[in-house]
Amino acid sequence: MDKLSGQILPLGKAAVALSGGLDSSVLLAICADILGAENCLAVSADTPYMMASEQESADKLCRKIGVKRISVRLSIPDCIKNNPPDRCYLCKRLIFGRLIEEASARGFEKLLDGTNAGDLSDYRPGMRALSELGVLSPFLEAGWGKKEIQECALERGMDVAGKPAYACLMTRFETGARIDESLLKMVDESEDFLRSLGFSSVRVRIHGKCARIEVSPDLLQKFCVPENMGVVSAQLKKIGFKYVSVDLEGYRRGAMNAQI
Repeated sequence: MDKLSGQILPLGKAAVALSGGLDSSVLLAICADILGAENCLAVSADTPYMMASEQESADKLCRKIGVKRISVRLSIPDCIKNNPPDRCYLCKRLIFGRLIEEASARGFEKLLDGTNAGDLSDYRPGMRALSELGVLSPFLEAGWGKKEIQECALERGMDVAGKPAYACLMTRFETGARIDESLLKMVDESEDFLRSLGFSSVRVRIHGKCARIEVSPDLLQKFCVPENMGVVSAQLKKIGFKYVSVDLEGYRRGAMNAQI
């Protein structure tokens, strides 16, 4: 914690890019402790490709710890509607550029995000955008990974402790696929339904009119029972998919990156 505090304390005041997930939530809570809640600002992007439940989590946390939160509403920018290979970079440039503007307008010149050592093991083109914009990543600089962040959340009794990672909904689509708000809503509703059945680590990947479900490999046997299959298929078809399938390899990070 000393090394992390050494990254944050000299800032005096800071804005934190808050998604509502584990990493950014823990970072904001730590910043509020070190700098004081009045010297922190949470800035969130509200876009069609971010889960609605994450916005609720972000709002709940800020009310609890007494940090002011600004939510910036953004539509799907034209540059990523066709899900290009560099989508993450383009998106991060746009979103964090806006968050920096909003924070700066309120007197917060430094923007922090929850990027950590664990992110280095995955394909993360958006990290280049953060570097170009001067966004600070205290967890990464202090050498913190998911283990340390999770332990901190548990020690603090935070609601996000044990919460699985929820990536941007755009990651559910193939590169080059045309994406609109209705498709993103279908994905969000489908994954929310599957989580309600007890499958927290889940993704619904989209291939045309087919929804390919990924669940944690250790839960595949539990998921693939006849009575469950009927309920899941019926609900996802009701949401709007024509075909529903289950990936026998189970959930894995970056499953759509194989084509990059």
